[in-house]
Amino acid sequence: MTKLPRLFYFCFFLIAAGLCQAADDKAPATSDAMTDPATRQLPDWQLLEFEERAFWAVARSRLEIRPVADDPQQWELDVLNSVVDNSEQIIVRFDPASGRVITRSRLSRGKEQRLKTYQYEDDFVLRKRLVPDAQSAGTPEEWPVSNSQKVRYPDVDVTSAAFVTSPYVLVILAQRLQQLGDDQSLELLVHTDLNFYRVRMSSGNGVPIDVDYQISGGEHVSGKTDTTAVALHVTPAGTPQEDNDFSLFGLQGEIILFFDRSSGLPLQVRGSAPRIGSTNINLKSATLREPAP
Repeated sequence: MTKLPRLFYFCFFLIAAGLCQAADDKAPATSDAMTDPATRQLPDWQLLEFEERAFWAVARSRLEIRPVADDPQQWELDVLNSVVDNSEQIIVRFDPASGRVITRSRLSRGKEQRLKTYQYEDDFVLRKRLVPDAQSAGTPEEWPVSNSQKVRYPDVDVTSAAFVTSPYVLVILAQRLQQLGDDQSLELLVHTDLNFYRVRMSSGNGVPIDVDYQISGGEHVSGKTDTTAVALHVTPAGTPQEDNDFSLFGLQGEIILFFDRSSGLPLQVRGSAPRIGSTNINLKSATLREPAP
């Protein structure tokens, strides 16, 4: 577990929330529907910001999605998490048709600095760890490589899993899934650092939640809002090489994402934080995408 998520847990501890039933466990698989061109357009939002405060600490998460400039057939998700003097930037390049991750990097800054990069090949993930030394003066990509290894895909039956993806891409896939309606599901593999997890996503009815966020350049939205929901059921794929390191916004366990029933905008994430229990984080601002000409 990295230092950053542990600080996130502290920032969230004042927020209590109960998990709700998002969908029936017997929901049908929808991998074909998920790859339909009509369901894989860029989201209406371009940038989302979540923020939680607790005493002296402020935890922020920022998600931005965009097409890759030199290859519009690929999308890039840029995630920035920060709390106090610690931050991490995660950049994921993935296939918009399926959510299959192509490359990923994670730059951590604080008392220690390091860059981890992941290249997804057919048979393995090439993982590199780069750390600066006394002579380092260039960009993080130019830091010396302290470790390089091939992480093999798990030797398990993954025929029902559509692809291998990354945790924050699940926000995009969950929004896409809930747009298909209630009682839909999708199963896939998620890679963290050295581990893989089987994630079953199930859509269903949400519950009314209180919201308070700003549309950039637009209205301030507050009050009770009806929602749809997507639940994530996470189990290890194969034998984990370390403790459970699957998390989304620093949350673990049974994670549920809530979306505005009318607009589809992600509004809230609920889950469990170690030593804290049920926790939720809320949308604070959203930048909507300019309509295509």
